[in-house]
Amino acid sequence: MYLHFRSELSKLGQEIEQLWAPELRSASDEATFFAAKGKVLDILNVLYGEKSREFRVVKLTSSPATVVKVVNHVMRRSDMNSPSSKVVNL
Repeated sequence: MYLHFRSELSKLGQEIEQLWAPELRSASDEATFFAAKGKVLDILNVLYGEKSREFRVVKLTSSPATVVKVVNHVMRRSDMNSPSSKVVNL
């Protein structure tokens, strides 16, 4: 289940990053961004809860760059906590 959320976060991060590019923006991008942001919030709520810093930052922002940074942070943090990195660190 955790891997499903991780792959979904990765896809959403890429989708939002594409919306962030100024040359690719269009009128419908705002609606797409808020839909993707809602999905990110759902995943963060399941993984960390509504009281987590990650959830609160994404909830309060309207900046695609900030959402991408939070998604990247969560992905890096999950990479550091993966079983394969723990084996290497032993």
